[in-house]
Amino acid sequence: MIVKEFVIHRADINNHCPNCFSARGMVFSFIQNQKENSWVIITAAEIQEQLFCQHCSQEIYPGSWDEAIERVYAYQRKCFQPMPSEVRLKKKGKIAVGVALMFLLSGVGLWISLQNGWL
Repeated sequence: MIVKEFVIHRADINNHCPNCFSARGMVFSFIQNQKENSWVIITAAEIQEQLFCQHCSQEIYPGSWDEAIERVYAYQRKCFQPMPSEVRLKKKGKIAVGVALMFLLSGVGLWISLQNGWL
């Protein structure tokens, strides 16, 4: 299964980095995963958040966020619409479901006709 990551929202913020104390270069990224194979595409409901400082090239984990970063995080979390979580069938999957339904319905029809003595 191929896993793709989509950045659904990215925001540059002007808060101070807890590691290097730089006032610029902090970036919030909100990422959503999508798994794909030859039959289906599955979009996950969970959103991954990442805070990265471009000045010191380090990821800032939520344990070291201060109150100002928490407020900006809460605001940025409201500013985007995530992709809906869903399972989509590809063409190959749709054909397989159609063939399976065709066999199921023909089997049920054959069983009913044998029970009623029509054949």
